[in-house]
Amino acid sequence: MPERTAIGVDVGGTFTKLALVGSQGRLLERAQMPTAPEAGPADFVRRVGALVDAFKGRAGARAIGLGLAGDVDSRRGCLRFTPNLPGWEGFDFKKAFSRKMKRPVVVENDANAAVWGAYVTELKRRPRNVIGVTLGTGVGGGLILEGRLYRGSTGSAGEIGHALVEPGGELCHCGARGCLEAYAGNYGIVRTARRLLKKDPRRGALLRRLCPDLDALDPKTLTLAAERGDAVAREVWRLTGRRLGIGLANLVLVLNPDVLLLLGGVSRAGRWLLDPVRRSLSDQPFQTSFKAASVRMAGNHDGGCVGAALLALDGPGSR
Repeated sequence: MPERTAIGVDVGGTFTKLALVGSQGRLLERAQMPTAPEAGPADFVRRVGALVDAFKGRAGARAIGLGLAGDVDSRRGCLRFTPNLPGWEGFDFKKAFSRKMKRPVVVENDANAAVWGAYVTELKRRPRNVIGVTLGTGVGGGLILEGRLYRGSTGSAGEIGHALVEPGGELCHCGARGCLEAYAGNYGIVRTARRLLKKDPRRGALLRRLCPDLDALDPKTLTLAAERGDAVAREVWRLTGRRLGIGLANLVLVLNPDVLLLLGGVSRAGRWLLDPVRRSLSDQPFQTSFKAASVRMAGNHDGGCVGAALLALDGPGSR
């Protein structure tokens, strides 16, 4: 019997990943493209369709799974609110992709899809309770409670990126101030770096040599600079990890998980991010829950499209 397959689409604020995925989460084919939210959702559907048409194994795919960045109405297949995909609210992705690709479509929050993909393929469904945080253009979250993906009453559960970590703090793309995303999303991290460089340019001399044009600064460059000893880059990661640790600590106290799982491009900072997160958690006075929760980095950076495809194979509402 041929392997059951589905197409997973992971839509971030900057890039979109696509994959043809087997029923056990095996990635068979993959592609990537700019999301280009300014071009609009209809153009996005067209461009995704063109990439999928290039997959050799597309004919056998049973369904499409779409992970979208924002507050997703899975039943209707649309975005209710999205800080990083402006103008995409209300567009019927389920209908548009069904018409384009002639297959059933499951629409899910992108962080939920990514965390589910990592839970199935990396954690092998062993821990019962997992808090996953996706770190990219924005910051999202997914909750696995008692082995099942928890969506909450409106499907909006897990929005850790918009939890308050600094009252009256930096402006977030959602319009609020002091959200975790405003410090641990790509734009928040870069904003912190530029501010520190402006305050004390000499401490960031190495970082400036690596990236003379600060408009091109990104977390990858900050990680490289930290590895080479740049004081500003290391301070950026210390501050980012501390704020992320505050957000995670609140969730640990409420949910008492087995695993805290960090995913997404920012997580590639590795120990520069992970060490201050762990220090922040170890500083908490009520340690019972924190000692039980291990902090891990996801290794598969295609987890979003893998998870979306797996959810599509399971069918809507099955997880």
